[in-house]
Amino acid sequence: MPKTATPLTDTKIKTSKRKEKDYALSDGNGLQLLVKNTGIKVWKFVYTSPTKDKRRKTTFGNYPDLKLASAREKRAEYLELIAEGIDPIDYYEEQKVKKEAEVEGQFHLVVYEWLDSLVILKDTHKRKKRAFERDIFPYFANYDSEHNLQYSVNIKDITHDKLLHALEEKSKSAKETASRILADCRNVWQFAYERAYVDEIITAKIGKKALPKPKTKHYPKITDEKVLKELLLAIEDYHGQPITRLMLKFLPMVPLRAENLTTLKWEMISFHNKTLTIPRNQMKDKNEELPDFVLPLSSQVIEILKDTKQLTGWGKWVFHGLQNINGPMNLETGNKALRSLGFTDEAKGRKQTQHSFRGTYRSLAETYQTQHNATYEAKESALDHHDTSKVAFAYLHQAEYTEQMRPLLQWWADFLDKLKEEK
Repeated sequence: MPKTATPLTDTKIKTSKRKEKDYALSDGNGLQLLVKNTGIKVWKFVYTSPTKDKRRKTTFGNYPDLKLASAREKRAEYLELIAEGIDPIDYYEEQKVKKEAEVEGQFHLVVYEWLDSLVILKDTHKRKKRAFERDIFPYFANYDSEHNLQYSVNIKDITHDKLLHALEEKSKSAKETASRILADCRNVWQFAYERAYVDEIITAKIGKKALPKPKTKHYPKITDEKVLKELLLAIEDYHGQPITRLMLKFLPMVPLRAENLTTLKWEMISFHNKTLTIPRNQMKDKNEELPDFVLPLSSQVIEILKDTKQLTGWGKWVFHGLQNINGPMNLETGNKALRSLGFTDEAKGRKQTQHSFRGTYRSLAETYQTQHNATYEAKESALDHHDTSKVAFAYLHQAEYTEQMRPLLQWWADFLDKLKEEK
C-alpha cells in the first residue's frame, strides 16, 4: 500500500533548512516544496498527463511569495482539470496564447502594425496616425486620466455600425478627412483579414454613398502671366538656403507632386537620357499595370540639376533636408519659402503652393496649345494622369509618351524663361 504523505504545515516549511543538495517536501497529491541548496523554496506540482500518458511537472511560484494555502488552491485547480481529461500545462499555455492573441488584435495595435508596413513618407505616416488617434480610436479605446491610451477593443469585435458611426461623426465637421479615413480603414481591415485578426472585412459593407461626398478641392494657382513673372523673378532673387533656392527654380519647370519632388533620389536621374524615373509604387497611382513614371527633362532643368549635384551629389537625395541632411526635404519647405516671397493672397490670384505649379502648367499648356501642339495624352502624362476607361487604359498600357512629352516640357521651360525676360 503506497505511503500517504503527511500534509505540510507553515511551521515545517518555515523551519526547513537548506542542505548541500536540493530536496523536496511533499504535501501530497502531487504538490511538493523544493528546497534548493541556495535556500530558495519553490512550489512544484507533479502529475500524470491524461492526454500524453506521461509524468509532467511544473512550478507554481516561490515560498513565501506564494503561501501554502494558495499553492493548495492551484493544486486543486490543476487536479480538477486532470479529472476532466485536460492536461493543465497545455491548457494554461493555450490560455496564454489566446490572451496574447487578444492583445495583438487590439484595434490600435493593428492600425500601428498596418502603418508600419507601408512604404510612405514620414509626414504621410504621421498624418494617417494622427487621424486615427484623434478621430477613430476614442470610439474604441480606454484612456487614463492623462489621456494615454491604455487598451482598445479587439478589431474582430468592431461592428460595421460602430465604425460607420465614428466616420459619420467625423464627416459632420470634416467630410474630406472622413473620406480619407474610410479609405485607410478599408486597407486596415484588408490587412487584418490577411493576418487572421478578423474573419470578415466589415468595411466592404460601407459603400461610397455611406458618407456625404466631399467637395472637390481645387488648389489655388497663379495663371495670370504678369503675376507668374513676378513669382519667377522672386524665386531668382530668393536669399534663403541655397538648396531651397535650387528646389524653387526646379519646381515650376517639372510638374511633380510635392511628395515625389522632395523624395527624388540621384539614382532616379539620368543625365545621359535627360529623364527622371520614379518607380510606380512611389506614385499616387500605384496601379501595377502601369509603367514606372518617366519624365523627360528640359535643358534648363538639367543645368539646375548639375548645380544641385555639386551641393548634394554626395548623398542619395536630390533635395535633402535642411535640418537632417541625411533625409529628404520636408514637404512644407517649398510652401514656407513661397509664403516668405509673399505669394499668399488667394483672393487676388496671388497664392501659389508647391502643388499649384502642376495646375499652372496644365492651364497654360492648354492656353498655348497652338505653340507646342502636344497631344492631350502627353499633357496629362506629364502629370501622371490616366484615363482609366477600359479602352483608353488598354491603349495607355501599351504606349509611353516620354518622347511626346519631351518637346512639350522643353517648350514649357522656354516659355517660363521668356516670361521672365519680357518687359
